[in-house]
Formats: sequence, C-alpha cells, structure tokens
Amino acid sequence: MNTPQWGYERADCRGSYALSLFLDDMDKLITHYTSEAAKRPDAVLFQAQAAANKLLQAYQKNARNTVAFTNQFIEIKSLINNQNQLQLVPIFSAGLKEKLVELLHKSNQTSLH
Repeated sequence: MNTPQWGYERADCRGSYALSLFLDDMDKLITHYTSEAAKRPDAVLFQAQAAANKLLQAYQKNARNTVAFTNQFIEIKSLINNQNQLQLVPIFSAGLKEKLVELLHKSNQTSLH
C-alpha cells in the first residue's frame, strides 16, 4: 500500500489534522528549495513561491471540514543565514497564522492531560 506523497492527497486530510499535514508539506517544500538554492539562487525563490501557492491551492481544494485555507496566502522570503547561505522562510497570511496558532494551542492542551 502506497502512502500519498502530499498530505492533501490523504483520506484523513480534514479539520485540524489538515493543518498539521500542511505544515509537514511546507517543511518538505522549504527544505527542498533551500537545498536547491546553492545551485540556482536566482530562480529558487520564484520556484519556491510558485510551489507554495500551488500547495495552498491544493489544500484549499482538497482539505475537508476546514476553511483554514480559504482566501489565504503564503509569501516566501529569502535571507542569508550566519553561514552565508540562502535560507527560505514562509510568511503566512494573518488568517492562516491564526488557524495554525489555534492548532498549536490545541496541541499543547492535549499534551498536558
């Protein structure tokens, strides 16, 4: 049995769990494009932004029992870290950030019991 490559392809992509899957996928995306930055620094930011837009659209279309992704956006920023390497950072829209913070609070409450 094959596990879907992306969280939005999974049958359990719904509600708060969809946000968790989304964060995992964003981490994969940022890690991938950051690793490509040394080879293609000029193109990587634009490609990462396009991939982030596509990922968010896929979650908006496929995640069930949540409106967390509706009318939201992600902006990919680049910076140079202490090792003088290009690093990519996702900046979430206010509405998406709010839902992610709610998920974090819910997760913290669950782990305290």
